[in-house]
Amino acid sequence: MHAGTLSVKNIFGTNIRQIVPLFQRPYVWRRDTQWMPFWDDIRAVADRLLEGHEVRPHFLGAIVVDLWPQPMGHVECRLLIDGQQRLTTIQLVLEAFADVCLELGSAPYHQALLQYTRNNDPLSTDQDEVFKVWPTNSDQDHFRRVMLAVSPEELRKEYQVGAHAAVGNLIADAYLFFHVEVRTWLLQDERLDARVDKLFHALTDFVRLVAIDLDSQDDAQLIFETLNARGTPLQPSDLVKNHLFHKADVEHHDILKLYHQYWKPFDADAAFWRVEQGRGHARRPVLDTYLQNYLTAKTEDEVRTAHLYSAFKEYVDGGGLSPVDVLADFKAYADIFRQFFQPHQHPRVNAFFRRLAAMDVVTAYPFLLELAARYQDQPHEFETILVDLESWLVRRLVCQLSTRGYGRVFVDFLKALKEDEGGAEHFRSSLLASDADFARWPDDAEFREAWLTAPLYRSLLTARIRMILEALEDRMRSEKAEAILFTESHPIEHLMPRGWRTYWPLDVAGEEYMPVAATRDRVVNTMGNLTLLTMKLNSSVSNGPWLTSMDGGPQGKRDQILKFSNLAINQHLHGVSAWNEKNIEARGNVLFDVARQVWPRPETAASATY
Repeated sequence: MHAGTLSVKNIFGTNIRQIVPLFQRPYVWRRDTQWMPFWDDIRAVADRLLEGHEVRPHFLGAIVVDLWPQPMGHVECRLLIDGQQRLTTIQLVLEAFADVCLELGSAPYHQALLQYTRNNDPLSTDQDEVFKVWPTNSDQDHFRRVMLAVSPEELRKEYQVGAHAAVGNLIADAYLFFHVEVRTWLLQDERLDARVDKLFHALTDFVRLVAIDLDSQDDAQLIFETLNARGTPLQPSDLVKNHLFHKADVEHHDILKLYHQYWKPFDADAAFWRVEQGRGHARRPVLDTYLQNYLTAKTEDEVRTAHLYSAFKEYVDGGGLSPVDVLADFKAYADIFRQFFQPHQHPRVNAFFRRLAAMDVVTAYPFLLELAARYQDQPHEFETILVDLESWLVRRLVCQLSTRGYGRVFVDFLKALKEDEGGAEHFRSSLLASDADFARWPDDAEFREAWLTAPLYRSLLTARIRMILEALEDRMRSEKAEAILFTESHPIEHLMPRGWRTYWPLDVAGEEYMPVAATRDRVVNTMGNLTLLTMKLNSSVSNGPWLTSMDGGPQGKRDQILKFSNLAINQHLHGVSAWNEKNIEARGNVLFDVARQVWPRPETAASATY
């Protein structure tokens, strides 16, 4: 290993290409977190040069390169093991600066800057070898477009976007950002020539990096894993990708072919796999979430988020697994995982995943991955198990049983699935057999008690109450009726207002008041008092009287609901002349009979008739 401090002039001043391995992550630096701080650093150096002050070099970080032998007729190459974000960004700044110089008539500096962005080898046989940095596959087309365009206008025309609009690609938008910043700084005052000169030297002489040049004795992958890009830590999935392709390269596999076959879909569908989900420190890309689920499914053990990469290495290296086999398997399970978030041909499967998302039981996904993999060709068995699992989850939700041990429970489900070939009947038997509080399946009596008496609106998240009401509506709605597309425009409504003391005061007093009020406070938040209405209908009837007043006042709540609501869960309000605790319980019983059909629990595995 050889290490030294190099300026931009040293790194890019000769005919050499810095190639990013195809299996590394794409360009991820962004405006606020990297582009702006980097530009602020460059501008500060240029300002000091302009004012004649002493200037110290600005160190941008380290890069690690490995020699990549090339045949005759090709430009000398280095494999960019770490530092691709830095070097790509420097190239974009230099390109934007060169284009501004061309626009402003600074031809000598335009030509001088091209020395640091273009190779000049007449013997080269590859037209892309003109570029001194060559990104990973998913970024190559965007990088080429930026470097060949001579202005923001030409680049936007290439992407077919309007004037002043962002392109929507990080490489292209980085160029546009730096073009604006460079041009603005150069035109601050009448000292254009001096400003061009000082910015040129700030960039080429005073921006420096620590360059680590590996030799044949160094482990490039090990060094890569110990380094982080500035401000953008590597995700576990990035490390996994590098590890697998590095192993495949060492074993002399065609890694370009492997990339296109097994990993390119993750990069191509970045709108799904790279989007971050979760809150605060728990936010992470979907691909990392899938990685955690995949590892749990494979190892039959809970894998912590903080240990994803080490767990993956132990799984692959400790098991002596072929990187090609793991890539193929990882892609196959990813296809299954992707389907969980797409419309399914079977409506009941669609409903399951929609309701699972509302319950937010993320620990179920490793089991579901293995379940779907095993029953891809047996849709009836798959659907039957999902119905049982949903019933188990919803009944436990309504009975407010703990979810704390679900990670372990689903690992046990996973092990049982792999060990037994009994299918849906065996899974149902295992659910029925457990009497432990963390895993039992509530029977009808317990389910009914909670349904009728528990103030679920207060204890459950709104999304889960909505899920339950929507499921009841789906079950009650005639197949001859139009389907309802539920959105946030159908908020939850309390038929008896929560503010009943103000709007629906009791007609009792004295000693009777307190017990009756306590009962009303409880039942107002039970399932029998909850429904769904459109936003406009909800706001117009929310605290209004149940019936139309005799003096011709506003139409009552019941009549407006029956007039404007098409939902089946509201139609049995016909003829209900008063809305009180007795009728709330009666409606609760009606809805419970539907809930028991949606989420059945047979007495024995063989007695189920779904």
